Amino acid sequence: MRKRWLAAALLALLATGLLAGWLLNRLERVPVSVREAPHAEARRNPYLALERLTAGMGGKLTRRSDARVLDQPPAGSTLFLDRRRGHLLPPERLRRLLAWVEAGGHLIAVAEAPQLADPLLDSVGVGRRTERAEDLRRRPASIAVLPPGGGRPLQVAASWQVLTTGERQPVWSAGEGDQGAQMLQFRIGQGWLTVASELDQQLGNRQIGELDHAEFYWTLISRNQGASPPQVLLLSRLQMPTLFEWIAENARAAAVATLLLVLLWLWRIVPRFGSLQPEAAPERRELREHLAAVARYLWRCGQLAALLPAAREHFRSRLAQRRPGIAGRPPAAQASQLAALSGVPVARIAAALAGPADSPHTFTDALRTLRELERVL
Repeated sequence: MRKRWLAAALLALLATGLLAGWLLNRLERVPVSVREAPHAEARRNPYLALERLTAGMGGKLTRRSDARVLDQPPAGSTLFLDRRRGHLLPPERLRRLLAWVEAGGHLIAVAEAPQLADPLLDSVGVGRRTERAEDLRRRPASIAVLPPGGGRPLQVAASWQVLTTGERQPVWSAGEGDQGAQMLQFRIGQGWLTVASELDQQLGNRQIGELDHAEFYWTLISRNQGASPPQVLLLSRLQMPTLFEWIAENARAAAVATLLLVLLWLWRIVPRFGSLQPEAAPERRELREHLAAVARYLWRCGQLAALLPAAREHFRSRLAQRRPGIAGRPPAAQASQLAALSGVPVARIAAALAGPADSPHTFTDALRTLRELERVL
C-alpha cells in the first residue's frame, strides 16, 4: 500500500515538472507600460518632463517665475514665455523685451486666450480667435508641421484657437490653411519671435510624450541657438515680488533700523511685569492750605470782593473780644479811637473797615491795615 502511494506521488511530481517546462518554453515575458498618477514633484511643476527631456538631450532648461527677468533676459538663450503675463508686460518692459529679440534673441510665446489682453502679440499685429463649434467638430486631432530646419513633417495636436496676422507677415507658419494658423514665426532684427497656440499644453507633462511634440520642441529651440548646447529659460506662472521681498532686496538696512526703533518704542511704552510696589499713602493737607488754595483761585478770577468781608468779620469779632467799648460805637468813632490806639491814619482805617476793594492794591492795603490793627489789639 505504501509503495503504491509513493509511486503515485512520484508520477505527480514528474507530470508537474513536465508541465512547468512546457510552459516556460511556450510563454514569453512582454513589458507593459502603465500610466501612473503624477507624483508631488510633477504636480508642482507642469514642465518637469520638459526639463528632463532638455537635460537628456544635452541642453539646459531653467525655470523662473520672477517677472523682472523680462527686463534683461540672458543673451544667447531661448526664452519660453508661458501664459498669464499680460498684466506683467507694461510698455517699457515690452520695449526692452523686443529690443532683446532684435539683438539676436529667440522668444517663444504661448498665445493668451482671446478674451485676455496680450500686449506682446498686439505689438506684432497677431490676432486670436476661437473656432466655431461646427469647425471644432470637423477639426482633425493633429496637424502636420514642418518646423524651420526640420527634415520631415511632424505631427502635433490641433488647437481650438487660431492666430491671424496683420500687416507684418511671418516668415513661417503652421496651421490648417485658410482656417487660420496655430504657429507663427517672425523675423525681428537679428532674432526670432515664435508665437504658438496651446504650446504649453503640448509640451506639458501629459502631452509631451504624444505625437511628435518632443521632437518639434527640440527642432524649434535648436534653430538659431546662440549657445551650444541649447540654453532655454522657461518663464512660467509669472509674478512680481511681494512687498516684503522687495524690501528685503532693496531696503534691508532701512527696514532693520525701523524695526529697531519700533522695538525700542514698544520697550518704552509697554508696562513692566513683576512684583507690585506698594502705593504711597495719600498726603493729608491742612485746612489753611485748602483755604489758601481757594483764596488763590478767587484772586485769579478777580473775585476780591468775596474775600474782604470774611476778613472784616474776623477783625470785628476780635475787636468785640478785646475792646468791647470800641466795638459798640459807630464806624466813624471806631476809626478815630483805633487811629489813636494804633497810630494808623483814620482814612486808612475807615477804608479797611467799610471801603470798597475794587482793585488788588486797595484789597491788599485793607488786609494789611486789618492785620496791623489786630496785632495792636
